[in-house]
Amino acid sequence: MLPKGMKLSVEQKQVQSQVASQQMQQALFLLSKNAWELNEYVREQAVENPVLEVKEPEWQERDLASGAVPYYGEAYEKAATETLAQSLLGQLDLKGLGREELRAAREIIGALDSRGYFMERLADVAGLCKVSTAQAKRALAAVQSLDPAGVGARSLSECLCLQLYRMGEKEEAPYRIARDYLGELARENYAGIAAALGISTAKSRAYGALLRSLRPGVSNTAPEEAAQYVFPEILVEKDGDTLRVLLDERKIIRPYVSDTYERDGLDSEAKAYLRERRAMAKRIVQSVDLWKSMLRRVAEKIVLAQQGFFLAGEALRPLRMADVADGLGVHPSTVSRAVAGKYLMSGAGVFPLKSFFSRSIPEGEKSVSGDYIKRSIREVLAHEPALTDSAVTERLRSRGTKIARRTVAKYRREMGIASSYRRNK
Repeated sequence: MLPKGMKLSVEQKQVQSQVASQQMQQALFLLSKNAWELNEYVREQAVENPVLEVKEPEWQERDLASGAVPYYGEAYEKAATETLAQSLLGQLDLKGLGREELRAAREIIGALDSRGYFMERLADVAGLCKVSTAQAKRALAAVQSLDPAGVGARSLSECLCLQLYRMGEKEEAPYRIARDYLGELARENYAGIAAALGISTAKSRAYGALLRSLRPGVSNTAPEEAAQYVFPEILVEKDGDTLRVLLDERKIIRPYVSDTYERDGLDSEAKAYLRERRAMAKRIVQSVDLWKSMLRRVAEKIVLAQQGFFLAGEALRPLRMADVADGLGVHPSTVSRAVAGKYLMSGAGVFPLKSFFSRSIPEGEKSVSGDYIKRSIREVLAHEPALTDSAVTERLRSRGTKIARRTVAKYRREMGIASSYRRNK
């Protein structure tokens, strides 16, 4: 038999645990929202909850009154659409290649230029991946068999032939035109093509029209999305050698629990309803406070770790979300939620908070970040603009930076630098 009062104590603990769990779920749910999304969510809850009231952000009250459009900084952000490389790598896994050929095929995909062409030397791929020339050729053939048709071509002629083959074209004439007579086709010399191939002028025109309908390449550049305004939640102010990290509360809605309905004369059902609504309102108020507290604490850790960037414009240091989480005593997923969709504004510009995280890349006895590597690539190409990605990789390796050529290619594309083929041309 339980001691007197034990049942009540157990029930109280269960209720407290359930309330704490609901509060935690609410807080984590809101933490992944940016300031704009947070404000919208709280407004929606206030419409449904009679005891939840809100005070609108200061900038909105001011600008709604004046009719002005608020502006706190602008940042450009690409949509999270699948890139060509991601699509190709996903298809590659279904090709059943051996380990060596798979490694070479991935290297080839990483080397594709903005048209989806492969303009590097197969011998370089074979040497870099430590495979035979025959294996490198099979890897290229595997890449060229992927969608979209024409990817991995080494010339316009090969790009057109790959598309003809994928269409199931059986006649030899269009392949011959693509390989040997593109100049004549450009001049619309259909009679000359017909005489050279021993076909009628009508067929020459038909094959010419077919080739003109094909794509000259495959876009390997993400489509530009419309610029969008963002409202940085974090402000970093520089005062000499000191940095101040501020949460811009002017942009954040302020919810509070109203006491309007706290009066006598309500029946038991109405009281129960209001009690439930008041508990929900309190959870939202507390969750918004936790949102502000956690975002500010995470931002402070980021700025402390990257103070060289903010004070002197140095390259970002390697930083993991796990490092920040350890410093705050929270799980890395909490840090991930805290930075999701949030922005920071400093004298250097507006940046997504997640952009300050970068994996560690060995360089001699130290480790560097992706931002450091990008700056190094720019420096190398500023002195030797014609270098291929493989040559840039070798230059960086001579400095002690252990990096793959496909990583150099990825960073080069992210910086908007054309391939060596395009630069030389």
